[in-house]
Amino acid sequence: MSFQILDIVLYSKKGESRVVKLQPGALNIITGASKTGKTALIEIIDYCLGSSECYIPEGIIRRSTSWVGLRLLVDKGEVFVARRVPKPGVKTSFEIYYDVQTKIDIPSLNELKTTTNLQTLELLLSKHVGIGENIHEPPEGQTRKSLQANIRHALFFNFQQQSEIISNKHLFHKQSEEWIPQAIRDVLPFFLGAVDEDYIRKMDRLRQLKGNLRLLERKQMEFEAVRGSGLTKAHLLLSESQNLGLFPVSDLPQTWEECVTALREIRQESVNPDKEVLIEDDEFERLQQERAHLIEDYKLLKTELEAAKSLDTDRSSYAKESKEQVARLSTIGLFQGNDENLVVCPVCQSELKNDALPNVSQLRSALTKVEKQVRITTERSPKMQQAIRTLESSIEDIQRKLSDNREAAEAIQANNQRLQDVRDRATRRAYILGRVELYLESLPQLQETSDLQQKIKILLEEIKTLEEETSNEAIQEKLQSIVSIISYDMNSWAKELLLEHSEFPLRLDTKKLTVIADTSDGPIAMDKMGSGENWVGYHLIAHFALHKWFVAKHRPVPRFLVIDQPSQVYFPADRDLDGSLNEIKDEDREAVSRMFKLMVSVIESLSPDFQIVLTDHADIREQWFQNCVVERWRGGTKLVPIEWDTQEENIES
Repeated sequence: MSFQILDIVLYSKKGESRVVKLQPGALNIITGASKTGKTALIEIIDYCLGSSECYIPEGIIRRSTSWVGLRLLVDKGEVFVARRVPKPGVKTSFEIYYDVQTKIDIPSLNELKTTTNLQTLELLLSKHVGIGENIHEPPEGQTRKSLQANIRHALFFNFQQQSEIISNKHLFHKQSEEWIPQAIRDVLPFFLGAVDEDYIRKMDRLRQLKGNLRLLERKQMEFEAVRGSGLTKAHLLLSESQNLGLFPVSDLPQTWEECVTALREIRQESVNPDKEVLIEDDEFERLQQERAHLIEDYKLLKTELEAAKSLDTDRSSYAKESKEQVARLSTIGLFQGNDENLVVCPVCQSELKNDALPNVSQLRSALTKVEKQVRITTERSPKMQQAIRTLESSIEDIQRKLSDNREAAEAIQANNQRLQDVRDRATRRAYILGRVELYLESLPQLQETSDLQQKIKILLEEIKTLEEETSNEAIQEKLQSIVSIISYDMNSWAKELLLEHSEFPLRLDTKKLTVIADTSDGPIAMDKMGSGENWVGYHLIAHFALHKWFVAKHRPVPRFLVIDQPSQVYFPADRDLDGSLNEIKDEDREAVSRMFKLMVSVIESLSPDFQIVLTDHADIREQWFQNCVVERWRGGTKLVPIEWDTQEENIES
């Protein structure tokens, strides 16, 4: 399982499409002048394959394209994935179109819509490339998190940008970025096959066994604690039981088993409180309940007494005020006449013209009623006083009972020391019996030592075997074996390219992520090798050797390699040539030819399982080269048609 690229597609703002067709299992050369869009191809491919950020260069591509897409050849059909190009200044877009079919026609712009998200796209592409369950566990003592390889990690081995292929310090794509080198080191054993799905299963089994081992070892420690220090604890419990009369034997047992037997006999004992203690306790409880009832009655009577006194006070005030009013009216003799319908004022003799004013008869009637109410109030006064005296007497009685209750309770509490000692002894006996019960309850949960030891032994043997099979040393041994095979191809191709130090054994250093030449004077790393020609050459042979291994062992890495400007070290940087080799030195022409012929040779040996996409200035006039050219971007032909940029200006205007 894996995939190659069939088409690179760009969509204009108006809906036109620009399709760069590629051949699977072949060397695809796109030759062209500077500033034609060659370098942007890597960023377009990477963006469509799930990059979290869009690195397509700002300029005509960002201005004039709306979407970019890839048609991929997968194991059982084709996949089309496209992403909207973010506006200039915007880092990314999450509008992603994904489709998979047996055969796919490139969709129109109107058909493109969001059908998936970035996370799902990553999972789908990882599945298409064949990445199964995997995880890298850092060695013990290291704090970095576990890492699971996915399609984004696989792409470290699929791109060589213009600045990367001439680097003497960095061998892989994005190796110069922070955290990336360690990620490459972590996933490289998986992609090379030093760590496979079987390794993951063994690691899971190892973690399970170690968990079981910790459980059994903890049980064993508990058992030994019972047999060792637990014997001391048993002796202590028996000694305390002796002091309280629960264990009448004078000599303590010497073995743990005998101690357990004795403690089980003690457990059968029961704590029976002294009868006298129980009687005293019952009486004290009765007194407490009586006191609670008395306090409740006291509160109720106090409330009633306060209400009665308040009512009596109000009555007295009313009676006093009423008597004063009657006295005032009676003493002035206003109503001694017989004229009930008197129409003059009895005081000033003025004529009463207002019929609404009361006459003499009405005033005399009202006075009679007031006198009656005063008489009734006065008659009831002795009854109210009697009720108050009754309430006060009841309260005094309750106070006496509370005093008697308190004295009786204090007498019980202050009873002789013997009863208190009996009570304390019963409490201590109950406490010891509880401790004995707790101690004995733990014993049935423990297994026999021999059984535990046998299980621990079996676990340790299996753990040892799995640790050997999954140890970092074992992985490194397998990794070094793979690297040796890869290095063999690197040596062969280095001789074909006539690279410096090719006469010495070469190897891929998976820790330093570079190429090493083991010379007679010691190892020489790539950054110590001179000339850009050597750096480009060592990049090429390392990646070719890796992909040959990926293909041979069916490793889950996409079956393509995109290379940008490998011939740049031979062409003058300040001149935009037509791509021919006529204007460079003879030895440089030969070196360029050797480099491209090696690519052809590698493709032929790995076809149809490997694809190279090459963008370069070089345009060798020989037929073997021309047979590989898929597009030529010169004379106005570019990745993005010139009229698209004009269209964009018209749209904006």
